[in-house]
Amino acid sequence: MFIAKRPFSRLLLLVLLLATFSLTACSRGATAQNWPGLSTDGENLYVAYGSGVLGLEAASQDLLWSFKPESATLFFYAPPSVKDGRAVIGDFGAAQGLFSPQIVVSIYALDVTGSTAKTEWTRNDLASDRIVAAPLQVGDVVYVATADNQLLALDAESGNDLWHFTAEFSIWAQPTYYEGTLFVASLDRHLYALNAEDGTQKWSAELSGAMSAQPIVNPDENLVYAASYDREVHALDMDTGEEVWSVPASDWVWSAPALADGTLYVGDSSGNVFAIDAASGEVLWESGVHTMDVVAGANQNPPAQIKGAIQASPVVKDGVVYVASLGNEQSEEGLMVAMDAATGEEMWQATTPAPLFSTPAIVGDVIVVAMQSEVGILQAYNLETGELEWSYLPPELVSE
Repeated sequence: MFIAKRPFSRLLLLVLLLATFSLTACSRGATAQNWPGLSTDGENLYVAYGSGVLGLEAASQDLLWSFKPESATLFFYAPPSVKDGRAVIGDFGAAQGLFSPQIVVSIYALDVTGSTAKTEWTRNDLASDRIVAAPLQVGDVVYVATADNQLLALDAESGNDLWHFTAEFSIWAQPTYYEGTLFVASLDRHLYALNAEDGTQKWSAELSGAMSAQPIVNPDENLVYAASYDREVHALDMDTGEEVWSVPASDWVWSAPALADGTLYVGDSSGNVFAIDAASGEVLWESGVHTMDVVAGANQNPPAQIKGAIQASPVVKDGVVYVASLGNEQSEEGLMVAMDAATGEEMWQATTPAPLFSTPAIVGDVIVVAMQSEVGILQAYNLETGELEWSYLPPELVSE
């Protein structure tokens, strides 16, 4: 549980993990130790990885554009936000030197309509701590959450600051916009509803745990869902913030639930998956990702038992729930599992070369996962069979 304004040991461990990304040498050259941030517009993939960001055509795996700041010490973790030819990204910050503990964090807007990413504007005077969540572009405004407790509203064309909201602790989750309201989850245990035009607070609801998961809105039921480190998923009234129901998971819920056809799909850090009626909170089924059929390239009979911790959000399409997990701690391999959305029954699974922290993206007939691996920072699996379709490494990591 998140006590007072101080996170306890497990939260501190994640803070330390996020704060200690670095470059290490490997057989293919310098490789970033952070996991990539992944987003898609349904056709192209956008990846924040190491010290750069790139756009990729999913069907051909052709590189559309790439961006890398001059500073080789910078890292990108948050998924890029790309809309109408503009990419907005935030970096993980750079220390100012031995005698200055301050971290300078930059926000960039890029024109990505051509084959070269051109900088439209950069702001390095707004945030003093990491950017973990993807920026959110709505109309001509971009909203950026920061680890120094802020939600920034910026003019998307100029980068001028319009307003900012300050929570009591870090904001790691992308805000959610619906009809003029922003829903913002914070590590301070509060879910906030803000006026998107001026940042004024409409209401706040205090839960019993910190939140790093993006809120999910369900206008049909007038509910907003908040997943928390208190091991519960909460449904709150969108207008008032009053809790309507809550459902316990078995462990922390790091990322947002997936909402599809009136059902919420939730994964927790013990590898359990829940299907919950989005209106009533009734648990429809419970399953898990606790066995791995292939470990280090060898078939396992019986399957290997794993914890299968889930940090990414589930992804749902055509009656199938796709769950990415950290997989096997011993072999340091991840696991992608496809489940029947109606029953939770496993349909297929695929072992990945590295743990999966980032939410996968569905493009066409494949589901794409991002990871920190020499084999590929992206791998695509067939939606129906789980067969590996392709892998992708950025050009600078491919051996000549």
